Amino acid sequence: MKKILAIGGAVIKTAHKQLEEVIKRDEVEMLIHNGGSLFHDFQIGLGEIDVRASTSYPLTELIKSFDVNKPTSDVIWQWLDNNRKAPIHSISGLCERKGIPVLTFTVMGADFWHMFGDDWKIYAQRCQEDFETLAARMRKDPFHFINMGSAVIHPEIFLKAIAVSQPEAFKADVVDFLEMYRPRTRVAPYGEYYKMTHQEFFLKWINGEI
Repeated sequence: MKKILAIGGAVIKTAHKQLEEVIKRDEVEMLIHNGGSLFHDFQIGLGEIDVRASTSYPLTELIKSFDVNKPTSDVIWQWLDNNRKAPIHSISGLCERKGIPVLTFTVMGADFWHMFGDDWKIYAQRCQEDFETLAARMRKDPFHFINMGSAVIHPEIFLKAIAVSQPEAFKADVVDFLEMYRPRTRVAPYGEYYKMTHQEFFLKWINGEI
């Protein structure tokens, strides 16, 4: 069964190559970003940061001036407003070319790229549409949801989506290198909690051990 894969920024930054491989293998049916993973995915896709380094800008620099985030942020807002495709070298761009839906959820004001949008209603509308897309998928057929590395947003979205959709059959797993409350209580009761790095999990996935 293909997976609905909900990821946080650390997944993009630490397991980009492995994530790209499972998508190329047609084993993912839907990709869900939080605000951090969307930003880092576009950063890498635009060449703003090197996937081999995958480091964020230091917080001390961002507090002084967060304008370093503007180029990528402008592209994200254009993408959200359906005025452009995702960067060709991003994971989102790969999904778009393969016809895999790319959804995104975050809390407004929680990510620096939000500061470069002058109409947050654009993002609110996108979140509503994406939530409806996710709930509709959950109603349709059995599914396998994997929550990787997002300790707040994805577990809460998952819980609300299953409450709305009332699916009859599904499995939901969590993958993270730390033990987190929301993933443990919202998602893991429906499957397994894999306490390991994202690279380790993807390698097990690729090797048919998951």
